[in-house]
Amino acid sequence: MRTPPGECREPPPDRYSPGEPVLRESCPVRAGCRSEKDKERAMTLRARLVMALGAFVTLGLAAFGFATYVRYSNVEYQRLDDQLRSALPSVSRQLTNAVGLDDRGGTGRRDDDDDRPAVSIDNVSVLRVVYAELRNPTGQVVARITSEGTPDLPAGPVAANRAFSVGSSEGSGNWRVAVATASSPNARDYQVLIATPTAPVTDSLRELLLTETIGGALVLLVLVGGSWFIVRRGLRPLEAMGDTARSINAGDLSQRVTLADAKGEVGQLGLALNSMLDEIEDAFAARAETERRLRQFLSDASHELRTPLTSIQGFAELFRLGQQSEHVDQAVIMRRIEEESARMKNLVEDLLLLARLDETRTPERSSVDLAVLAADACSDAVAIDPSRSVTLDAPEPVLVQGNSDHLRQAVSNLVANAIKHTAAGTSINLGAHLRDGMAVLTVRDHGTGLSPNALSHVFERFWQADEARAGTGVGLGLSIVDSIAREHGGAARAANADDGGAVFSIELPLTPDHPDTEGFPK
Repeated sequence: MRTPPGECREPPPDRYSPGEPVLRESCPVRAGCRSEKDKERAMTLRARLVMALGAFVTLGLAAFGFATYVRYSNVEYQRLDDQLRSALPSVSRQLTNAVGLDDRGGTGRRDDDDDRPAVSIDNVSVLRVVYAELRNPTGQVVARITSEGTPDLPAGPVAANRAFSVGSSEGSGNWRVAVATASSPNARDYQVLIATPTAPVTDSLRELLLTETIGGALVLLVLVGGSWFIVRRGLRPLEAMGDTARSINAGDLSQRVTLADAKGEVGQLGLALNSMLDEIEDAFAARAETERRLRQFLSDASHELRTPLTSIQGFAELFRLGQQSEHVDQAVIMRRIEEESARMKNLVEDLLLLARLDETRTPERSSVDLAVLAADACSDAVAIDPSRSVTLDAPEPVLVQGNSDHLRQAVSNLVANAIKHTAAGTSINLGAHLRDGMAVLTVRDHGTGLSPNALSHVFERFWQADEARAGTGVGLGLSIVDSIAREHGGAARAANADDGGAVFSIELPLTPDHPDTEGFPK
């Protein structure tokens, strides 16, 4: 049995062996197996909009045409009824005169139908064509006015003072009939029926219907064509957005939507799409940079951890051999093992601190005076290296909201960096003051300064300075300073002083209840 078009059926079970997978038979493309939803999805937005507009316009034109047709038909038939009513008195007089029921006192005639006189239609000038009958109270026709064609009038008495339509005795065309009581005093109980063909009205209505059909079709064609052009022009930016999205899906994140008019709805959509694409591109770039830095970080961390571990392993081997030889100083070996262990411990602690600083949670905070932290750092620097001149410039309290331990760690790292990368006896200056509504803590040394390359990389993790400022560190101290500054909503900066040396600073927001800053040094 053949499958009807558009219908998919399971194949009969007896065509396959038991256990064999049964596959649904595929219908040819022309068979119409696609569902209505699939067809609707396949239709473009442009086509749906134009079809919807065409449907609404068609309904509107049909409703307007129907209302116009009905109104015009009522008016035409009302005009025809008025003409019949205006002709009734004249026709009534002619009919009553013909049978002797005039106002002069005729007694009336009761002849058979064939003997009734016929009144000439030329006597009725109101209508072009007219047919009339005079009926007695029993409904018998006693006189008539004939014309071309005869209406199929109902037999017997008819309700007076009304108009209605009837067919033709010849079977073609309709007549409009008006009924009234004879106007002659001697024929008060007689009825006059006057009729005229409705062909002129039907012809006018037919012409009106043809005009409405042709005019409506032209209007619909123009509107659909114009709407297709307008919709196509209006949706062209959406097609461009689709092309851009496909390019981005292919991997080109630099593509953007070209906006001809940013004020319209489509323009606003394009602006939003471009903004979203900017954020996506930035996010992908940031992720790529993060992955690169993570790989570099893991590589550097592995290298830095491998160095003390290798040293410890080597010294442990020497210690084992030293137990069998008198030429190995075991005390020196143990000291070196302790030093490398301490170095590795400090490295791990710095890595853990950086990991905690990278977390999004906010540590406990309180009001911290940067001037006090700078003073404590001065004391620590003098204790570490008494040969250096360490000065402090912090005349007034500089209050910030932050974590005291983290901020103290940042200041200590800056001072340790200045001591480590400058020659013995080089002076160091610390300061805490206000600048442009921000709290600023500075550590300046009078060494050789920083190279341009160092200025751009100095806060990166595991980055080592140039040979002029090289030391024994692993490159995490200034990274910790930068992370602590960003944790507090601030920034760490590095620059070279005009008269020589490097200047490191931490800029932090002031506390909301900080005293008036007027008069503080800028």
